[in-house]
Order: sequence, then structure tokens, then C-alpha cells
Amino acid sequence: MNKSIKVPEKDKKNSMVFDTNIFLTGFDFSVIKSHIYTIQEVLDEIEVDRYIIKNRNIIERIKCAIASNQLILKTPNEKYINQIKNLALKTNILRSLSDVDLKLIALTLEIKETIDSKVIIYTNDYTMENLCMELGLSFSSLIKEGIKKKKIFEIFCPLCRNVVNSKEFICEICGSKLERREKKN
Repeated sequence: MNKSIKVPEKDKKNSMVFDTNIFLTGFDFSVIKSHIYTIQEVLDEIEVDRYIIKNRNIIERIKCAIASNQLILKTPNEKYINQIKNLALKTNILRSLSDVDLKLIALTLEIKETIDSKVIIYTNDYTMENLCMELGLSFSSLIKEGIKKKKIFEIFCPLCRNVVNSKEFICEICGSKLERREKKN
């Protein structure tokens, strides 16, 4: 049974989940006393060949943080990934999120529910912030100002104006490329 243990509020450890763009700011891990989590795919995005020289200092900091257990690599449980995908599909933002984005949000939810930790995801991605707001997850950005209110989106065909609830990219009626827009209330 995967049940979380309730910890008194004053004894809870803070946890942070970092998106790729946060690492790329050259963040100094030594100033943080919380647990920091991310997924392997984030590191893969940083270590791409064409940026390896530019990012070498960032990569070294990350390796040191992993070696000192300040940065924890964790793969989220499939249950949480599916939960996030379903909500992203329902809110019409699935097409705007990468697999890395979905896994980071799933990891944040999993930490919140299973470790019973105060957790915040750091990202500069507005779509991720929007989904976190939908889930009641805490989020913050480091460079940009984050979103202020949740946005609802719809998928539509710009040619025939058909609004669809689909993860497809092409309109079934006219064959045009579907687009996303903020839903009007």
C-alpha cells in the first residue's frame, strides 16, 4: 500500500522540482537548503551536443549536486503521469506540453501526495504553470513573472471555426491544421 505519512507542518521538509530552464540560469545550489528534484530527461536536454561547451559549468554544478545528494533524480510513477496527461487533455493544453513537462508536473504531484512535503515546481513555462494552478500545485518562476490566473483553452479550426475536444492536429471536417486559443467565458 502506497500511503503517505502525515508529518506535522513545522517538521515538513521543503522540496523543489526544477525544470530545464531553471538549471540553465546557472543557479547556485549552495544557497538552497531544500531537497531539489528533477528527472533524467531534464539533464538530457542540458547535455545536448550543440550546447555541451556552453553548458559545461552548469553540468558540473549539477553533477556535484547529485554527488552530494542535494539534487535527486526521480522518475515519477506512471499513475501520476497518466493523471497529468488526462487533465492536460481535458483542459486542451496537452499539445502544448512536452513529455518532460508532463513528467515534471507528475513528479511534483507525486512528491506532494506521497512524501507529504511542501513542494514547489520552478519553471518559466506558462503552460506548465497553468496546469499546476489547475491541480493546486505551488509553482514559481525565476526570470519571468508567473501567471496570475488560470486560463482555459479550446482547440479550434481557423478555417471552418469548428471547436473540437481532441488531441489531433488536423480538422476532421476540412483538413486544416488545428490551433489553440484562450476560451472566452
